[in-house]
Amino acid sequence: MKKIKNYLLFLIVLCICPIIVQAGTIRFNTPVKTSENTYEFTLTVDNIKLNAISGNISITNGTITNIIMSSSWINQTGNSGNFYFYRNGGQTGSYTVATIQVTMTGNSEYKIGNWEYNLNKCKIDKYNHYFGEDGTLVSKETYDKTCSISKDASLKTLKPSQGTLSPTFNSSLELYSMTVGNSTSSISFSTTTNNSKAKVISGNTCSLKVGLNLCKITVRAEAGNEKTYTITVTRKNTSGGTASNDASIKNLQVHGATLTKTFNSQTTEYDLKPNKNANSIYFTFTMNSNNQTYTSQSCGLTSATKTCKLTVTAEDGVTKKSYVFNILQDSTTSTNNTTNNTTGSTSTSSSTNKNTSTNTSQKGSTTGTTSSKTDNSEVDIEEVGIDSNPNQNTDGNEDENKNIEEENQDATNKNEEETANKIKLPIVNKEIEKNIFFIVIAVVDLCIGILIGVLITKHYKKTKNK
Repeated sequence: MKKIKNYLLFLIVLCICPIIVQAGTIRFNTPVKTSENTYEFTLTVDNIKLNAISGNISITNGTITNIIMSSSWINQTGNSGNFYFYRNGGQTGSYTVATIQVTMTGNSEYKIGNWEYNLNKCKIDKYNHYFGEDGTLVSKETYDKTCSISKDASLKTLKPSQGTLSPTFNSSLELYSMTVGNSTSSISFSTTTNNSKAKVISGNTCSLKVGLNLCKITVRAEAGNEKTYTITVTRKNTSGGTASNDASIKNLQVHGATLTKTFNSQTTEYDLKPNKNANSIYFTFTMNSNNQTYTSQSCGLTSATKTCKLTVTAEDGVTKKSYVFNILQDSTTSTNNTTNNTTGSTSTSSSTNKNTSTNTSQKGSTTGTTSSKTDNSEVDIEEVGIDSNPNQNTDGNEDENKNIEEENQDATNKNEEETANKIKLPIVNKEIEKNIFFIVIAVVDLCIGILIGVLITKHYKKTKNK
């Protein structure tokens, strides 16, 4: 009876030991009796590429007497219950890692815990084994040369295509300034990194408006950390003199709504009546300082929207002026006489949303920012008034389109990954996750093992009673 109990406990525990990873498995197989109270079983792998396996073997009323490794694997821990097996390079396919011999006395229970199984690459394990880029064992010198990940995100050189940096470039200094003529509408920077594996991910080219511009060059190290160099570039106005501090506008045109009184440059508050079915409005305006025309991005309209505020920044990059537009909802009336909007040519200037309770200023390369209050009762559109090329779309819109394309591509890649991780069941013509499929198989395996154990036990009892 004791022998049967030993064997059944051993079998039942091992039925729950298989570890399933998508299309592959790693498991301790059913024990085989080799002599009185002695069993042996194998650790096998199917369709998983590995070069390191570790875990814990716990046996009550039993001991591990020997662990025999396959020719390519090494036992780091001897016959200890805490085992660590590794090899020089990854191994794939179906193969045996180790044969474990166990002696048991009395009723014994066997458990496996704390599993880890890896394909170590560019890793140092706790026993100071150096695994190289391909998973093979290498010397410390080779490891340091090929696998050490650099955190150096600094630049070695930084040279503008026009003008001169002030102060002179220094790798550790991140803030600079410079001045260019009015004819310079954009500037590029030639860069090299101190570490060959670091990359400049943005900022090599910077569009310039008249006045102050912040050009930012971001460098990403091999380890993923980033460093940003900021250059304040001043573009002179047409006369070559000081940038204008006039932030007033003229010839305002509202798209998607109607002003209830004629626009005046000195008047900063107006009522607007949205057009029927309009869900947003935007503004076209001309700067008094240079007679150039710009178009803002949209101010979203909802039933909760009460005002849209247009904030314009002058050439000097500092002086600002705001125009407030009260939104007249359907139930609102105005005593002001309705007049036609003044006309003006259109152009594009970028903006983003601004939270009036928590301001977030994110200046673009050529224009300012827009922001939106969380309850949508007030929308603040902040426009930098001067753009180097007012009749062209800004870099902000191009970046937005690019971000949308990247998001769509990420969604496509995600769908492909989800499809690859599913198995189609021909009987029911449905797809299920591979992990779920193999977990179900493991549960069925467990139930069959338990059922067999119960049937054998009942059969033995009936035979004994007879």
